[in-house]
Amino acid sequence: MSTLSDLQAKNPHIKIHSVTDPEFKSYGRLLPEAKWDAAQAHARKVWKVEDSIGADVSVPEFEADKDLDATISQRIYGQMPVEVGWVYGRNSMLNALEYHQGSEVHMPLEDVVFLVYKFEDIDWTPDPMIDTTKLKAFFCPKGTVTELAGWALHYVPVHVHEHLGFCDIFTLPKGSGTSLTSPKPDTPDGKLMVAKNQWVIAHPDFKDSGCVSGMKGPNVKINPLD
Repeated sequence: MSTLSDLQAKNPHIKIHSVTDPEFKSYGRLLPEAKWDAAQAHARKVWKVEDSIGADVSVPEFEADKDLDATISQRIYGQMPVEVGWVYGRNSMLNALEYHQGSEVHMPLEDVVFLVYKFEDIDWTPDPMIDTTKLKAFFCPKGTVTELAGWALHYVPVHVHEHLGFCDIFTLPKGSGTSLTSPKPDTPDGKLMVAKNQWVIAHPDFKDSGCVSGMKGPNVKINPLD
């Protein structure tokens, strides 16, 4: 059996697609031309598998990768300034969803699952609400570079292998995820803003996150392998 079929067998409660399936085209695309060897090598050297989730929105060593800059940053963002960061650890829950103005490119070092949701499916009246039964799950094999479009809500990747955890290098428009420097707008979407170019809607089970709760339905869990 394949990794995906094994994973699906452990998670009969949700259909898990592959990023190579046609369904993924509604959320993003594959970037097989991407080159990121230097960034990946640095991540492999310094990354340690831990239960807690760590993240940094800008890592100079990743941003110094000239091939990554040429094949991802310059191409995808049209010569606009970008940041290259990473998120790593272990995660098996949905917990929340976020969106940005601009797409996000993902470069996972291990197999992951992306839990995604369409922006158009958010119910904004009277307050932002997400129905988690409309959530989609996509298996992404390690080393497969994907671009999630700005309308594809997502959050922390889910690890597939318990003993490996996950490590995901990402690119975003420069400044995304950094501290706000002015008051948030008093609007439905303004209340969701947690950082520059970052809006988050949390599940009620995701307590003490400091994010606005706005989900109905289960807090989806993906049971990992080994």
